[in-house]
Amino acid sequence: MNNNSYVIKGNTLYVYDFKKRFDYWSSRSWESKIENVCFSDEIESIPDGYIQYFSCLKTIKWPKMLKTIGDNSFADCHMISELRIPEGTVSIGNSPFQEDCGIKKITIPSTLEKIGDFAFYFGSDSRLTDISVSEENRYFSSRDGVLFNRDKTVLIKYPSAKRQSSYVVPDTVVEIAEGAFEHSHYLHHIKLPETLTLLRSSAFGFCTHLEELTIPESVEGIPSYAFFCCERLKKLQLPKKVDYLGFESICNCSSLETVTLPDGIDQLDYAAVGGNKKLKELIVPEGVTELNNSALIDDTSLEKVVLPSALTAIWDHAFQRCSKLKEITIPENVDYIDSEAFLGCTGLKRIYMKSPHITNDHFIPDELKRKVEIIYDCND
Repeated sequence: MNNNSYVIKGNTLYVYDFKKRFDYWSSRSWESKIENVCFSDEIESIPDGYIQYFSCLKTIKWPKMLKTIGDNSFADCHMISELRIPEGTVSIGNSPFQEDCGIKKITIPSTLEKIGDFAFYFGSDSRLTDISVSEENRYFSSRDGVLFNRDKTVLIKYPSAKRQSSYVVPDTVVEIAEGAFEHSHYLHHIKLPETLTLLRSSAFGFCTHLEELTIPESVEGIPSYAFFCCERLKKLQLPKKVDYLGFESICNCSSLETVTLPDGIDQLDYAAVGGNKKLKELIVPEGVTELNNSALIDDTSLEKVVLPSALTAIWDHAFQRCSKLKEITIPENVDYIDSEAFLGCTGLKRIYMKSPHITNDHFIPDELKRKVEIIYDCND
């Protein structure tokens, strides 16, 4: 197969320019044969998604004039074991090697200035163990195979297949980048420095063997997916300054037994503390005015929840499938309870209604109306 832009000879794809884009979908008969890609030296930029799904691709001959690598350029090319980004490359786009990728080692040149989002995200089957950076690079650095910005104030990526059970984050670090530790299955313990002030989304998501973590007092927010699916996390100590929990931030932590939510939090977002199947008790902070959609969904062992006096609304699915919750007290300022707030709460027997605004059982699911007793105008 050949034209003016590329030619396929045996198991090698030769790319001369991008006037005629190589179309994987019209060339599927070649997909399992291509093991090598050779780019013409004059090429300066590899466009978004140019080559994907080549399951046998093993080697790449980079252009001598290369400056940029686009988004998703080599996604799902899982036979490449080592990636040496060539000197002269200035930027890498978003997720160029994402998912089902066999890369074990990445070498970053002195010229690289920009790395896109999830550039080194390889999913749950990641084999990445080491990231090294040229000492002459002015924007990035590495230590023990871990990627940082130049002055090591931002931890960008911990290689998720790195085989060690504990890691001490350097005390120069003030920020953990988005997805920095995601899918780091071998880590049991991570020690964070007192200098840390900022966690980005998915910072520790899918760290399935992480058992305990103490967040420094200097951190003020827990972003979305921060601890999503940390299946062995039993105890989580949050700083007193924390005033924000993102959606699904402490979610599907199936071993979590204890979490103390700081007083500064003013709302619980979607599934913020949901899916924690061993969590038995939760005190919702006094500053929370709303339990948002699915806030505590699937906390199937939850037996006791204390709601704050400032609470005004309980939204749909807030307690869905909290099947061991037997009784609950609704504070006096609540003026709205969604009709699906208690869906699947099969163990619910008694509701102490302190709010004068809720005067009927409209919020009780039909299948529970005969089982649940509402006691109105109750006192402490």
